[in-house]
Amino acid sequence: MLKRMGGELDRGRVAKYVVARRGALGLTQERLAERAGVTVKTVYNLESAERWPQARTRAAIEEALEWRPGDLVRIAEGGEPAPGRDGTPDEMAVALRELEELNAYFADLQADSGDKRRMALAFLRALYGEPEGR
Repeated sequence: MLKRMGGELDRGRVAKYVVARRGALGLTQERLAERAGVTVKTVYNLESAERWPQARTRAAIEEALEWRPGDLVRIAEGGEPAPGRDGTPDEMAVALRELEELNAYFADLQADSGDKRRMALAFLRALYGEPEGR
């Protein structure tokens, strides 16, 4: 069984990546299940982080998601899906990594009681052309 540093498999991380990738491909859970030759319950269990699929099932899901073999394990271990056939990183993985970084910044700003938060808000207002705010 796969383990990560804390001793637990990061099923939640895998679930987020699978949901995001399925959405990027425009697939329903039912359609992903059909493409992978698995049940909808299997897809649901993976996306809800309830169960870790067997190797054969992981391989089928990776193929249906147009990922490389071993990508689910890489994600579970804290890595990213392997680069695409042309050597470029998967766009969804890049977007998820950027969103995680933004989330960390916003968490830091929520804890800030002053200048840093006001400067970030002024920057965002300028970026979105909303000098008065929302």
